[in-house]
Amino acid sequence: MADTRSERVRWAALSKVSAVVGAIATRKLLQALWPAGDDATGPPFNPADRRVAWSTAVQWGIAAGVGAGLARVISQRAAAAGWEAATGSAPPGLKT
Repeated sequence: MADTRSERVRWAALSKVSAVVGAIATRKLLQALWPAGDDATGPPFNPADRRVAWSTAVQWGIAAGVGAGLARVISQRAAAAGWEAATGSAPPGLKT
């Protein structure tokens, strides 16, 4: 069965919402797990702040990048599983 335009639009909306939720959850998790360090400042909420050491800013960037990548994979797979459970078929564009 061919994908209809409305299915593609609904899938696009669902995948975008799942990505946003995953990104928010990842940021909150990283902030909760980030070690306080010697100065007890916690995570660098703004790594561009010159008071944040370069090493800390780079570590935050790496952790945020890896976290965002994992969150994207997890949220997209969860959205696809939810779509399949609700509709009985794979999301548009993912059918083989």
